[in-house]
Amino acid sequence: MISKKNITFIISLLIISILITSGGVAAQKYPLALLDDLDEKIVMEEKPEKIISLSPNTTEILFAVGAGDNVIGVTTFADYPEKATKVEKIGTITEPNIEKIITMEPDLVIAASVNKIETVERLKELNIKVAGFSSDSVEIAIENIQKIGLLTGNQEKADQIAIDMKNKIDLIKNLVEEHLKTNEKPKVFYELWNDPLFTAGKNNFVDDLIQMAGGTNIGRLAEGQWPQYSLEKLLMEDPEVYISTPHSAQMQVSVEAVKSRERFQPISAIQNDRIYIIDANILNRASPRLITGLELVTKAVFPELSEQVDEIVN
Repeated sequence: MISKKNITFIISLLIISILITSGGVAAQKYPLALLDDLDEKIVMEEKPEKIISLSPNTTEILFAVGAGDNVIGVTTFADYPEKATKVEKIGTITEPNIEKIITMEPDLVIAASVNKIETVERLKELNIKVAGFSSDSVEIAIENIQKIGLLTGNQEKADQIAIDMKNKIDLIKNLVEEHLKTNEKPKVFYELWNDPLFTAGKNNFVDDLIQMAGGTNIGRLAEGQWPQYSLEKLLMEDPEVYISTPHSAQMQVSVEAVKSRERFQPISAIQNDRIYIIDANILNRASPRLITGLELVTKAVFPELSEQVDEIVN
């Protein structure tokens, strides 16, 4: 059954699709409305000229769809693309400066699931328009790109990004499925944080990427989206592929650092040099760069497919 929050969005996409197939795309019309992931009806009377982003992934989306020139405020760790680093900072993801946001008088604030619900509610109490989006899967992340494109007057560009992402995902999935006809799925562990050990569980986009790449995510055995994982369980499951990031510890993590962990020595991935360090900002942000994340995870799971994956993505 189609969720009620997607009905307006789907109708808008159908209209755009009709315009495209009939020979051209008309200018996006305002006012428009859609339901965000907080089941709030977001009505835009006109194209927002002043936008604030409360998370790095929504900042990446805004710049990708063509709304970057309208972004007047971003959070501290918004570091991609380069232009985003020049935008005024409004605080951290968890502690944005509400007073500063008020004085900037935004037409639209875009929040993500990493933001506190209290922040969103406070901004709404102050009559600031906030749209909230969560990204529990790659599919939902792509839908959010289109929704943000719709809200900001950049639907055509957002749709182009979504179509390109879906096409590349399908090609990689087909390549992997063909490879799995004669190869086993390796067990994969993703290290979100090293001490205590946290990983990617079910119902999140990192789990999606591992599965699309042809791996078996052993983090799914734990409860929750980003669960703590015991070393005993890790040793018992014995992953063949170990993926971490440079920022999964207080000091930067490297292949050598993971290999030198004394209690990790029995793990097959350690024994066989199957440790891969991937930029956390690529894997942990639900943005258009998830395609790069899928590329890197697939090459980690099946290095023998690297050349073919590169041809698809690049």
